[in-house]
Amino acid sequence: MPTIKQLFEWMPQYANEAAIQGVTKTIQFNVTGDDEGQYYIQVADGKVDTGEGAIENPDATITTPADVWLQITSGQLNGAVAYMTGKFKATGDLTVLMAMQNWFNMPGG
Repeated sequence: MPTIKQLFEWMPQYANEAAIQGVTKTIQFNVTGDDEGQYYIQVADGKVDTGEGAIENPDATITTPADVWLQITSGQLNGAVAYMTGKFKATGDLTVLMAMQNWFNMPGG
């Protein structure tokens, strides 16, 4: 399984171009646990950029243990179920979370 840092580095290459056309959103990730850190996803102009650190005025902020987010992106854990059962927290525009499921074609996800 990749590290969280590797996951964010790889995400742009798995972007679903049809799903992100016309989308302009930013999501901040505050990752806790063994692989702690801050990362962001920025979708604009049909492209995805990711990086380490904080981004100003994100549309949504997700606080998650690293292992939970890796399980979600690999398809081992349903994101909606994980959110509803408190495995991760989110604030801001929660419709972004639902849309984000379609933004990427991650292997195994």
